[in-house]
Amino acid sequence: MTKNRHELPRKKPGRPAKDEIAEDLPTLEPLTDDLPTLPAADDEDLPTLEPLAEAAPVDDGPVKVTCAAGGEAGFDTVLTVAVPAMDKKAVAEAVKAPLARVCGASAASLRHHKVLVRFTGEAMIGSAVKDLVAETLKPHKPLLAVVRRGFGDETVAQGKLPEVAVTVGEQAGVTKVEVATGDLEAGDLPIAFGAQLAKVAAAARGKKVGFVFTGKAKPDAALRAQIGKALLEAGAVRAAIGERVLFDQELAARVRCTASGDSLAIAVDTADDVTTTLEALAMVLPEHAAACKGTIVRITLGKPQAEAREHCVEFARKNGALRVEVGGEIVWPKLVGLVAGSETVLRLQANGRTRAQVLAALRAEAAEHAGACKGKVVVVDWPVGFALDGEAEACLRDAAAASTCKALVATVAGEQREPFWPEPVAFAVAGDTTTVRIDSEAGKPVELQRAIDRRLPGKAKELRGKSVRVQVAGGAAVSRTLLRGVVAALEAAGVMRLEVEEGGATDVLLPAMLTVTKVGDVVRIAAMTAGRDAAQQAKALQRELDAAALPAGCAVMVGASAAADAVVAAVVAKGAARVSLDGAAPVQVHPPLLGAAEKKPLNVRCVVTPGGDEAMVARQLERELGTWLAAAPSLANQTVTFVWAGGDPASAPAAKLVAACAEKKAAKVLFDRGDGKPQQLHPPVVQPAAAPAAAATAAAPVPTAATRSGPPPLPVAVMPTMAIGAGPRVSLLARRDDAVPPIVVLGVAAGSDADHLAAVQAELQDHLPRFRGRSVLLVLRAGDQDVPVRKADALVDLLRQLVPGTAAATLVFRGPDAQGRPHFQVLHSTLRALPVGATFGDPRTRR
Repeated sequence: MTKNRHELPRKKPGRPAKDEIAEDLPTLEPLTDDLPTLPAADDEDLPTLEPLAEAAPVDDGPVKVTCAAGGEAGFDTVLTVAVPAMDKKAVAEAVKAPLARVCGASAASLRHHKVLVRFTGEAMIGSAVKDLVAETLKPHKPLLAVVRRGFGDETVAQGKLPEVAVTVGEQAGVTKVEVATGDLEAGDLPIAFGAQLAKVAAAARGKKVGFVFTGKAKPDAALRAQIGKALLEAGAVRAAIGERVLFDQELAARVRCTASGDSLAIAVDTADDVTTTLEALAMVLPEHAAACKGTIVRITLGKPQAEAREHCVEFARKNGALRVEVGGEIVWPKLVGLVAGSETVLRLQANGRTRAQVLAALRAEAAEHAGACKGKVVVVDWPVGFALDGEAEACLRDAAAASTCKALVATVAGEQREPFWPEPVAFAVAGDTTTVRIDSEAGKPVELQRAIDRRLPGKAKELRGKSVRVQVAGGAAVSRTLLRGVVAALEAAGVMRLEVEEGGATDVLLPAMLTVTKVGDVVRIAAMTAGRDAAQQAKALQRELDAAALPAGCAVMVGASAAADAVVAAVVAKGAARVSLDGAAPVQVHPPLLGAAEKKPLNVRCVVTPGGDEAMVARQLERELGTWLAAAPSLANQTVTFVWAGGDPASAPAAKLVAACAEKKAAKVLFDRGDGKPQQLHPPVVQPAAAPAAAATAAAPVPTAATRSGPPPLPVAVMPTMAIGAGPRVSLLARRDDAVPPIVVLGVAAGSDADHLAAVQAELQDHLPRFRGRSVLLVLRAGDQDVPVRKADALVDLLRQLVPGTAAATLVFRGPDAQGRPHFQVLHSTLRALPVGATFGDPRTRR
């Protein structure tokens, strides 16, 4: 039996697996996540929630796992697992979570690649860990997986490149290519089908080829383009994937264009199906666009077909024909009259033409006046009563381009002057952002206001839930009134993010950076800085704190964020009496624990002002000590006095201060309880011999960083971790902090009995403040399965009462819609972009 060339031989005992791997194995490129975006659940163009990013880093314990490309001969990817000294039996459990997390984050580097899992550290790595590695890597389908744990290389997984089954046959003159993808995933299809495509193309000359893909994976746009190019270059007559036609040479033969002198003849062999005719015209006519300019275009149709006739006429007009005839009938006479005067005016006379004929004629005739219009401001004066709508706007843009004018404005019977080109208000879409560009030099304020009023309302629906940037261009100043009106209109339209760029500076107005709420006597401030640079954060901070009007002398709790320090400084400047950083372990930052070091000759003095209980003091000291030492003058050979009213010199914080000063070579460390009688803590005071027990106690050295034993203190978290899931009924399924607004998906165990409801309420209670400013997506769960909410029950009513108290919006999982697309529905919302009752596609399906 001949082995597949991608199959790897089994590892023989005592010989490293890497020595047995064939050197000519192909190296696979990392796959990209080219996943389609699920449309909104109904027929309207609803905004689609962005895919959720991976949750914020968590503490996986003492085991650290890293992933790197290459670095080891014979391997594409190296996973390094550092395991500190621990009981051998505990190793597998300690490795499990960090290994699974890093493998999930590095899936593209593992899939169909050769992977080395290398263990380092002081722990003994038992065989159970080898089995754990194999099980963890199995879903990632590595081509080869080898464990290196000090016993030689051990192969734990071997795979092969993805394959598809291809069957080629003939049916009714068409070469049928059936591609069975089985359970192959979409990302693997280009690899599996690449070699087979070359074989099909080699035999495709002069043939019609139809592809049928069965199984889970279907070709995406890139693969369809690759198939079409390969078959076209191979000389195939036609290629299609299912009902999708990639190209058709016979279709192109239906349209014949012949240029002769000053005319162009277009002969169309119309098909019974008008769609076929239009496809042929769309395929052939663009190649002859240049031949229309300045000529008489004569169109002949095999049989009357209105759609085909209009297509040809529009093609000729748009490309500058002098006259267009269909079956000998002139369908395009002159429309434009040039009026000389202080301005260059193109006056339009309908002369019995329909509205559509007027628009088409203007497009065709504008180029004739290019000599008179080039580089000038041109006025197009429409006939009396003519309505300027979107279609007329498009026509004016085409006329401006054809006439080579500097700018184009329009009037109706000499009134209602309004700029149209260059676009006074232009909309450009790049990715998820729509830019609204306002040309301040397009016209007088009243004329520019007409242009804005015409264009902005029509875009309101498609801007809902989107990011919008208002860009003021040009040297003229835009009035504050006009700009405020634009901002108000966009906010009313429900845009999710709104920026205003003017004079080279960009200000982010939506979403609000700060969420300010008052809970009892404490003002809580949460900041979401995603998408704002430092200057934008500073501007938004000042603007929004001014609007919040914080009461003087208030207590403020600031949520952890990149702007937390700036928020603290701002609220202190506005007179806050006490400021703390929120989190799993809140810490007071104003007033600080450690006052500024007061330097005198051979003496450094610091006043300690504790902000709460012993735990709070410990957290304050952990936060401030390093900064205080860095800012303080040199402590070497100095006497350092800490003045701590009511403090305990034997407390852990006092010991930490002493140890830090001793490490900085302080000569003495004194502790003043506020009574003016400092007690020396360093070096220890030796008591008289009459009190040996006391002397022994006094002589004991103060613990320092060099003498302490045990693990170091845990670092303070910089960002909230949303540590949901400790209980059995509520779990964190997904989250994204940089979305606008931030998103969190919660799983809640289904059930409606009283005990279950009480447990769910208790588990959620501590986490409700962390939902502030977020869209919370609720998914009822039965084990590992989602339970769609078809009608409200006691659990849904409870969640409807609890979550909206802090969340910006609350959505519930409704399951698949009529088209089988899983979706969520908004139960409550404070956001215009997420109206109550609206439905959105499940973001988890696009990860």
